[in-house]
Order: sequence, then C-alpha cells, then structure tokens
Amino acid sequence: MTDLDTIAGVLLGTAIGDALGLPHEGLHPERIARRLRRRPLEHRMFLGCGLVSDDTEHTSMVARALASSGGEVEAFTRSLAAALRRWVLALPPGIGLATLRGSLRLLVGVPPERSGVDSAGNGPAMRSAILGVCAKDDAHLVALTRASTRLTHTDPRAEDGAVLIARLARQLSRGELDDSIIAMIRDLEFRQRVREAWGGQRGSYERGVSGFIVDTVPAAVYCALWSEDARGAIESAIRLGGDTDTCAAIVGALVGARGGLEGLPKDWLEGVRDWPLGVESLTALAVSLAEGSAPEDQRWLASIPRNLGMIAVILGHLLLRALGR
Repeated sequence: MTDLDTIAGVLLGTAIGDALGLPHEGLHPERIARRLRRRPLEHRMFLGCGLVSDDTEHTSMVARALASSGGEVEAFTRSLAAALRRWVLALPPGIGLATLRGSLRLLVGVPPERSGVDSAGNGPAMRSAILGVCAKDDAHLVALTRASTRLTHTDPRAEDGAVLIARLARQLSRGELDDSIIAMIRDLEFRQRVREAWGGQRGSYERGVSGFIVDTVPAAVYCALWSEDARGAIESAIRLGGDTDTCAAIVGALVGARGGLEGLPKDWLEGVRDWPLGVESLTALAVSLAEGSAPEDQRWLASIPRNLGMIAVILGHLLLRALGR
C-alpha cells in the first residue's frame, strides 16, 4: 500500500500547480515573464487565494473512484463515469472540448466503453499520476489508466501520454528512473519529444504549451525531471506559458510523488483556499486511499454556486488582461 505522504503529495501537488497556473492560463511566455519580474510567483486568482480547476477536480474524481472501488477496474470505471456525469451537471468553467463531449455522452446514457471521443487532448494525463502511485503493479496501472482515458478520449496518443505520466509518478515515488517506459509510446514524434525532454532538452514552446498531449507531456517531463526542487519545477512549467494550469498541475503531481507532502512549498499549499474541493478535503481523500477506506460523500451540488462564482472571477481576470494587467 502506498504511504499517505506520497498520496497526499500527488493530490496536493496537483492542486498547488493548478491553482498557481490558472491565473496565467493562455498567456504568452514573455507576458508571464514580465508579470513575474514585477511580482514573484504566488497565488493571485482571487484576493491572494489559489482556486483550482478541472485538473484538480479530475484528479480528485479519479482518487475517489479508486478508493470507493478498491481498485477493481470495472467498478472503478463505473464510479468515475458516474462522477463525470455529476461533474458536468455542476457547470464547470474552462472545460476542455473532448472532456465536455465525453462527459455529455455519459450523461445522456452512452455506456462508458463508448463514451470517449477521438481526441489527443491532455485531459487523461492531468488525472493519471494518482493511478501511478496507487496501482498494485504495472498491469493494474495500465488497466486503470486506460479505463480513465477512454471515458473521454480514444486517440492512442492520449492513452500513451496518460500511461507515461502514471508510470513516471510511480518511478519517482520509489526513487527510481528508467527511461524504458518511453518505448511504449506508439507515435514516433511523441516518443522522440518525450525522450528529448527526459534527456534535458526543453523543447520549443514559443507560444506556450498547448492542450495537445504531444505538447503537454514532454513539457511536464522536462520540468519535473530537470528542476532542483518542487518550487522550481512548478514555476518552470508556468513560465512556459499556454496551458499553464494543466502543465503545472501534472508537474505538481510528479514532484509530489517524488518528495511527498513534505516536499511541497508550505506557503503555496496554505494559499490554496478553495471550496468544496480544497486542502482539507484532498487530505481526507488521501487518508481514504492510504487506509483503503470508503471516501466521504462528494458534495457535488455545492460545486454549482462555487462554479458560478468562479465564472465571475475568470471574467474579472479577462478584463484585467484586456487592460494590460
């Protein structure tokens, strides 16, 4: 059984990266660099507080499905599919198109084995690290990650990217690195980009990291493996620009797997002040996973007013951007 510190590190590392990256989402790297010259990287989504997005929500749903199913793949798939149905009803802002389509297909009754759409977006990778540290073995890791991926995405690159992140999280949690996991990536370009990132080549992200999994996963691998500590890794992901919340959330999960909860910056952790999904609920979920106990009931209805408020916050950020802030 994976220890509590590692599980909590992955869940809360995801939340930290997500919350820090969200205010910078969609920005050019040069604009982010100018921002960070004026002010160091800190929570700035709403009154100095960090708020999370779908990256943390999906990781939480996967963790909850894993805890409630005991890791049995079919039960896990049913539980995660039910969570996605409830999640889309709560009006989540900023949802990716493929994830939205897959969730809506589940909502109208399409069975989980046929709900996914042909997309190589990065959604499956943003929620797979927790599977890597909790799976019983590699075969179990692949089965769980494949099930999670295919609920929303059917492109093989989405599956391979999610499995790569899960396997890397598993390796980091055990203090080992073996680049043989790169060989399982079927797409030649994708495999080469990950191999270069693993070897220390940052890659070119002149306009920022896109939501294409072939873009996101190499960026996350580079930042996680070639930064001195968790703080530097998460900041380097945000400085790349583009899909900053997802890239930083994946990096946060990976450095959380490597260093556990104790390795995460305390000031950044304390700055995550969201509800109903925040530090307290994610910590309780980590305890459930570590102990093999049933998680607390999810207060998904509470997410509706929260999400409506989040939309207002996002609109405020867009206005400030238009004013050059």
